[in-house]
Amino acid sequence: MRKAIYYSILSMVISGLCLTAPMALADILDRPFFRAGSVVVVIGASDFRENSGQAPVAVDFNLLDNVPSGQAAPDIIGADGVGLEYYSSPPGAQSDGSAHTNELLRIEAQTSGGALTNAAPFDVLDASDSLTAFGLNANTNIDMQSYYRINKFYVASNAPFDIYAQASNLTTTGDFTSMGLDKIRYLLLMFTSSTGGWGTRAQNPGIGGSGRNYAIRNLSDMSAAPTKVYGAGRRTARSPGTLMQQAVTFIPIYYIYDGGGNAYDFSQGIGTISATVTYSIYAP
Repeated sequence: MRKAIYYSILSMVISGLCLTAPMALADILDRPFFRAGSVVVVIGASDFRENSGQAPVAVDFNLLDNVPSGQAAPDIIGADGVGLEYYSSPPGAQSDGSAHTNELLRIEAQTSGGALTNAAPFDVLDASDSLTAFGLNANTNIDMQSYYRINKFYVASNAPFDIYAQASNLTTTGDFTSMGLDKIRYLLLMFTSSTGGWGTRAQNPGIGGSGRNYAIRNLSDMSAAPTKVYGAGRRTARSPGTLMQQAVTFIPIYYIYDGGGNAYDFSQGIGTISATVTYSIYAP
């Protein structure tokens, strides 16, 4: 009888332990993790038009992660690109200038006449063109009709960025050998939308940043070292879309300057002047 009571009590104790003891469980830790780094894509042409350059092409793929402010960003596309023709649609590669001959001239402040008919090849002053007689007064002058060069390139980003530029390789001939980089004036414009669907889902990246550097007035101002010409305070991409839709358009404009308010004056004689401007993406 005592053994039965003992075993009964022991059974109750064991049952109680089983009810209160923690159950063995398998612990699983799961940690999905995604990280998008800072990237800036520059779109231009693979080479100049005279070298059969293709366009549009992503010519720079810049990584801004862990890059100190004011330092050039690593570009994982090895080749350098060139700008695009401003007026062409779809955009084509710009010219390297080797095909340019005589610039068209423009009669200014004439009292009558002075109409120029430009026959093929267009945008070149040659013997196939014709000019009507024109009347003169004290203000009549002759200037270059196409005194500026305008090109473009596109930038798409998911983060802020800076654009630096440096002018080099000044080349002059004839009477223009006395000219320096200060004779090529400079202006940089930016648009969030363009023709052909570019920038339809982009935003103004200059907000929150320095935007355009108005202190850069000519190529001499950016010749000593890479110089900041634009500071973006936010990404170009405004809403979901393609690189084409999220890209903004940068438009560099260059024009010759005689120092007296005109693009060209007879006193400057004849010759050519050109330079190379290199744009690079920097960490903001």
